[in-house]
Amino acid sequence: MFDSLGTLAGIGHKTDFFNDEEKNKELEKTLEADAVASLGSAVVGVSTTTAFIESASGVEEGGRTGLTAVFTGLFFVLTLFCLPILKAIPGNAIYPVLVVVGVLMFSVLEGVNFKDMAISVSTFLTVVMMPLTFSIADGLAFGFLSYSIIKLVQKDFKALNSGIIILCIISVSVFIFR
Repeated sequence: MFDSLGTLAGIGHKTDFFNDEEKNKELEKTLEADAVASLGSAVVGVSTTTAFIESASGVEEGGRTGLTAVFTGLFFVLTLFCLPILKAIPGNAIYPVLVVVGVLMFSVLEGVNFKDMAISVSTFLTVVMMPLTFSIADGLAFGFLSYSIIKLVQKDFKALNSGIIILCIISVSVFIFR
């Protein structure tokens, strides 16, 4: 769930998805669809489906509707016929595309309040820990925990609402029992 939420948050900020109260209902539908797809894939014995950050490249090019996903699926079907040719392309030829997608994802950081030490440190740890742990959820957990610890040290207890405290408890319990 954290992986999907993190991905959707990154893509949502790119499209101003969270600036409209009506869109929050669409976010709820998206998360429900993701949960049902994960459940269905587990039932049939395949890897779980989820929203992937690669969707940011489609959003960056202007894709905002389900039609983008339909065409992406059709192009994937077409690649099956081109697979022998595509196998000839070395894997390292894909890396420049990944770098461009990563740079586009970093543009979201311009909205971060870097004057607040707790926010800047937790943002840094979130961004750094995602690739180091190979998990969006673990990166977010490091961000929640570092933000809470810094706010406790600063004695700014008002900044720690019940949602952050619950996320910290969940994060710590996941790290302990993993």
